[in-house]
Amino acid sequence: MIDTDIGKRWANEIPHHPKSVQLMAEIQYVDFKYNTDYFRWKIGGDGDNGETLMYVLDLIFEAKEKKEKL
Repeated sequence: MIDTDIGKRWANEIPHHPKSVQLMAEIQYVDFKYNTDYFRWKIGGDGDNGETLMYVLDLIFEAKEKKEKL
């Protein structure tokens, strides 16, 4: 069973799923290049919107790999 508590995952410094990291990089690039950096995705700091999105994506990717429902 995956831990769905994003706050705990952050506090325990659980690394992001590789697919989350890759997808976030692609999202940042496309948003910046083609969408005037509308979302201003940021990663690497406490509470950054991109960091939070990656934690959400982590749950999705891990659940799929383990064939679990969220």
